[in-house]
Parts: sequence; C-alpha cells; structure tokens
Amino acid sequence: MRHWSILRSAAAVAIGIALIISTSTVVHAQTATPRIVPASLRIRAFGDGVTAGFGFDSSGTVLPLSDTMLCRPQWISDGSVTTAGTRCSSNGSNGPGSPADEIAFSADFGLAKKASWAAQVASRLNAVDFANYAVAGSTLASWLNLPHDDNAPAEGAQHDLLERIERDDPDIVLATIGGELLQQQPAGAVRTCAKWNGEELDGTQFLPCVNALLDRLLTKQRIMAIAFDLLAHTQNSKLLFATYLPAEPQFSALVPWQQVVLAQAINAQIVSAVAAVAESGAAWAQRIDVVQTAVQEDRCPPIVLRGPSFLGRNWFSLVGRCGTTLGTFVATEGSFTPVSLGTVPDQLGQMLLSQSAESVLRAHGWV
Repeated sequence: MRHWSILRSAAAVAIGIALIISTSTVVHAQTATPRIVPASLRIRAFGDGVTAGFGFDSSGTVLPLSDTMLCRPQWISDGSVTTAGTRCSSNGSNGPGSPADEIAFSADFGLAKKASWAAQVASRLNAVDFANYAVAGSTLASWLNLPHDDNAPAEGAQHDLLERIERDDPDIVLATIGGELLQQQPAGAVRTCAKWNGEELDGTQFLPCVNALLDRLLTKQRIMAIAFDLLAHTQNSKLLFATYLPAEPQFSALVPWQQVVLAQAINAQIVSAVAAVAESGAAWAQRIDVVQTAVQEDRCPPIVLRGPSFLGRNWFSLVGRCGTTLGTFVATEGSFTPVSLGTVPDQLGQMLLSQSAESVLRAHGWV
C-alpha cells in the first residue's frame, strides 16, 4: 500500500511540474521584479518546525524538556503519517497538552516574540504584513497539491495553507521544507542507516543510505513541485528556502558526525532543487533562491556514549569537555529547543538563519 502511495505521489509531482511549467509563461509572463519599499513589505512563511519556531510557548519562553511528550508531533512508521500541528510553536496559540494535530495560529503569528527566523526577518525589515503558516510535523508530501487519500492522510494536508499564501501574493515567502529525516529523530526512517560494524559505525555506507532514503521520499522533486506551485500562482512573490543546521540531540540513533552528514545531504537536495527551478526557463524562475548558513566546528566535541542494547542502536551525547552542551557543531554558540530533542534551533540558531536570509534578500535588491 505504501509503495502505491509513493508511486501515486511521484506521478502527481511529475504531472504538476509539467503543467505548471507549460502554462507559467502565459499566465505570469513578466519582467524583472521590482524592489520593495520597506513601508509596504509583506512577508509570509511556511514549512516545518524550524520556521514555526517549535519549542516556544505563547510568551516566547523556551519550553522545558519535561513538556516533550505534551508537545512533540508523533510520526508513525516511516514518517508518511504525522500529527502535524502548531502546539508549542512560536506562531501558534495552543500550548503543551493541546491536540497534536490542532492548527491554531496566534494573532501576530509570533512576530512580537521573534523566536522564528521568519519573524526575525520580518521584524528587522519592518514588514507591515506578516503571517507564518509553518506547521511542526508537516512533511513535503503534506504541502503538495494532492487529493485526500484515507491510506495517506498526511498527503496534501497543508496545501490549503500554501494556497492562502498564493492568494495573498506577498513580496517575500520564507520556508524550511524537506528536513523530515532530521526532524523525526530519535525515531524515523533514518534509524535504518545507523548500522553497526562490530564496535564501530559503518561510515562508508551511511551517506549512500541517507541519499537512498531522500530519493525514495522524492525530496528534490517535491521541493521543486512546491516551488513551482507557489511561484506560478503568484505574480510578485520571491521565495527563499532555508537549509538546515545539523541536529544535536542528546539521545539519537546517530552520532554527531552522522548528524552533520544527514544535514548536508538534505541541504544538497534543497540547493539542487532550487537550482533546477531557477534554470527551468519559466517566467518566474528568477524569483527563487536558497539561504545557506555557515556552521563552525566546535573545538570541544561532546562525550558520546553507547546506549543500553535493549534500546537498539542509540547514543547519548553528554556535556562536552569544555563545558558546552549538545553537539559537535554549534551556530553562534546556539543550541536547540529541548522539546524538539535537539532538532530545532533556539533563538540564536534562528538568528543565524535570519541574518543569512536578509543578506540574500538584500543581495538581490528584493528589499
């Protein structure tokens, strides 16, 4: 049944891309996009828990690790079904313990808290109109234009939010999508790539295994389809896809170097997808770019211990030798929200994303 769902999704993606490319020149033929005056700047955002600012309560306070079970989305099996919602997210009004699949956006979409990188961009650029429709737990399939299917309920579940953005036709659209293998840790399909080889992890097979998973999920194709959808149905919107920082969970099937390889593999798919859209020749092809962040290696790597055998392949990352916590790779000394189990950056990591996004926007003359 799952095999049929993937084939169905692949066919829908291929047909959608072909139709959008074939009609885009006629529907939205236009010249270079004008520069936006700050007094009129309108920004929208969508995507997963990174853009949603997952891990913050209604006041912008970081939620404690003890709220994890009351906040985390629940991914089932290979991640094809998920309880995506806005609870415990900076853009949501519903907190810990609310229904996992409830979507309830706050009045200002988290703009005042500035926890999400999207809100930080909007605040720094003095946007007059901001909305963040990101949903923690959402996947690429959930943003695609797919009809309802009882056997794959997550497919197309958030597409109505993408259509809302398209109707608004804002100046700037910011998003993080495609990182479900990273977001779903410590559970999720990526566990199958954490193979043992005696006492060591098999380094030669990890990247091919991750790339195979990404290809099976049609990551590049689905990112392209979502980009085509939004750009072809707007006349003005400039779209920025952000890349991901390596996760730094304290408990995971992956050790720190694998978290880096996983993030790099996902980011490569995002960069490739954006390049393919930009080179498509469509009239709106120049209204897209990617936000790539620089990550510095910490000189004080963490102490990583192997977990109990009854838990399967698991590792625990303890406090580093220099007193830093959570991981080998850090961004501007930032860490990650506790309830995300080390997969969603806190405000410092989000700031790195927002600064990179603003640089891209200004380099294009879009703001």
